[in-house]
Amino acid sequence: MKKILKNAFEITIIAGLMLSMITNVIAVDPSYQDITIAPEEPTRESEVTFTVEIEGENITEVRVRVEECNDIFCYQDIQNESMTNTQDNIWEGTVTLLHDDTTYGTVWLEILSDEKWYDFKESGIEFDVVASSENGDDGENGDNGSNGGNDGDSTPGFELILLVISIIVAFSIYKKKRIR
Repeated sequence: MKKILKNAFEITIIAGLMLSMITNVIAVDPSYQDITIAPEEPTRESEVTFTVEIEGENITEVRVRVEECNDIFCYQDIQNESMTNTQDNIWEGTVTLLHDDTTYGTVWLEILSDEKWYDFKESGIEFDVVASSENGDDGENGDNGSNGGNDGDSTPGFELILLVISIIVAFSIYKKKRIR
């Protein structure tokens, strides 16, 4: 009788271990393929819509994270907006870009599944941000093609005046040395 109970106990333990291993194998972490950005090249300080199809079970919340950058640095105020489940496994969220000198951004997701957060920052994607075409801004310094200065008209800037003066001074010094 003891041997039967011992065998039954061992079988129960082995079955329990196998069941827990199968459960861990079946539980799949959430994943996604691509994040769609609309518009594809957003303008500075505009609304951007992100759409993604997420594979996984028991997904209760998805957050889109957007980091804005310019050519020198990335801003620290990373946006963190909730996405809504618009269809089966399709999530959508809208973010308004905050900075007027943003040249590109990085977007990634955080997904809550089975009461556990999954952070996909390492697989984030970059997207380009262009200057607004409404005001004719070329995206560089807001001077709309002027030759120096920031007044927006086509008058030469201070740099050109300094160049002309330095050429005149150099020429006069050269002439004086040549005469002696």
